[in-house]
Amino acid sequence: MGRPYVDVKRNNISDVLLKHLNDRLPEFISLPGVVGITLNGGLSRGFADHLSEIDITIFLEPDTYKYWQENKTPITLGIVVLDGVLYDIKVLDFEREKEKKYGEVELWDLSYSKILYDPHNKIAEMYENKLSNKLDVSRSQSYLFGAWWSYKLAGDIWISRDDALQGHFTLNESIPLLLKALYAANNEYIPHEKWIIHMSRTLEWKPIDWEERLGRAMSTGDLSINSLIDRQNCIEKLWLEIDNYIRETYYPDLRLKVMQKSFYELMQLLVQNQTVSVSEWNKKSSIAILNGEPFYRVTEIKNGYIILNMEKLLGLSANDMYYWHYEIVKDIVDNLDMSKTNKDLPSAGTSE
Repeated sequence: MGRPYVDVKRNNISDVLLKHLNDRLPEFISLPGVVGITLNGGLSRGFADHLSEIDITIFLEPDTYKYWQENKTPITLGIVVLDGVLYDIKVLDFEREKEKKYGEVELWDLSYSKILYDPHNKIAEMYENKLSNKLDVSRSQSYLFGAWWSYKLAGDIWISRDDALQGHFTLNESIPLLLKALYAANNEYIPHEKWIIHMSRTLEWKPIDWEERLGRAMSTGDLSINSLIDRQNCIEKLWLEIDNYIRETYYPDLRLKVMQKSFYELMQLLVQNQTVSVSEWNKKSSIAILNGEPFYRVTEIKNGYIILNMEKLLGLSANDMYYWHYEIVKDIVDNLDMSKTNKDLPSAGTSE
């Protein structure tokens, strides 16, 4: 599967900057205590123009890094002009970086970076290790929920309150989350926001007419309530397409929305077993989640077990809880195999 790439329709001077870097590279390599050097930033992704800098990272031995932090360094760090070309030079403690857990944006940048100097293969091994964990599409659940909260829950509130300006502000919050959900749907790292829209155009999958519809989803129009309603509808259609794609591709048996998946599976676990040990539950979630809907009124904790009250569950109605939670309950109850709901409960003191 092809990865997203830079597709700027302007003069690309990456070859010029790469030649300049190649000419300066021996100077950086000759510095004492250098473990390796990498190229990062836009140039590592294949594009540069007159506004670009050459981003390099120099990995140092711990003692060298410590010395550099406490003394004048042999080269200028940060943003610096070298022979008329703009550089951004960063130094890192190699051993510290090797142990550090990288965030997703860091992994995204790393996944495109180029190794310029690595005499003992240490940088390559570190990169391979950091990129070895398989990306999990379940990340999309929180992104889709956050986007839904902003465009739908909060959007409906401000439409009802006739405040278009505040409404558009809350809809703005949904756009980065919608984009992140799209990258998660493609099993891609989430880019820095500087690149997140640009590189979404070259994702393997995206909603039909993605760029034109994204533009409408970002447009505030004339800042009227009607413009807010139109924009909300546009965002919702994109949200539903991304949600449908994830369900069809990764969760074909899921009847609800992706954002409801975790709660749905936890409730299913309770219904299927009717009792779940606290230790087993903690492997999947936390006891704290039982303090909210749809779990609170249908569960109790006793003798190290979480016990589901099936009678209470079956008696719930749409008026008892927020619709988001009731949809989970209703789907499970409507598809319940009653022959499997009468399991004996463990008595007090029963071992796990």
